[in-house]
Amino acid sequence: MTGAAAPDSRPADNPPHPPYTARWGPLSLSLDEATLTALARRLIDAIPELDDLTVHAAPDELSVTIVVRRFGVPLSARASLSQIRFKDGFLALVLDSVSALSFIPIPDAVLRFLVEKAPPGLLTYDKSDRILVVNANDWMPPGLDLTLDRAEIGRGEVTLRFSAGQLDLGRFLG
Repeated sequence: MTGAAAPDSRPADNPPHPPYTARWGPLSLSLDEATLTALARRLIDAIPELDDLTVHAAPDELSVTIVVRRFGVPLSARASLSQIRFKDGFLALVLDSVSALSFIPIPDAVLRFLVEKAPPGLLTYDKSDRILVVNANDWMPPGLDLTLDRAEIGRGEVTLRFSAGQLDLGRFLG
């Protein structure tokens, strides 16, 4: 077929993408409690002071129960999460409450203890905002642009709503 090339249909404010880039639109990912628990257990494998982690999802409520061993004494703890954020390879969990035996508040010193026992760089804790940050970059492919818009918590599952993103495949194809 001959003739003039078709005009570029991209909007002027949408620059061309770099070569070897995979892109996607908004994405929803639903994970059930068993999958969330397995993922969280994999994360804490390197922290011997933690056992028996379980994730619970109920409508608008996400919680984690875990056994923390401090000075060899097991302590059952429960954390309720009020927000989940993910950007640039960092998972931020806003802790609404953290308690033992369902009613005794756990001091921030125990959370700092867990951060200290984790592999270097894995966890940080912001006491003033009660945010536990997990550095997931070791598990993410380089060049991944993935941002969580919101998390919807339902009965037995969490649906993660991600914004449009991209993955630079240049290191594999270039």
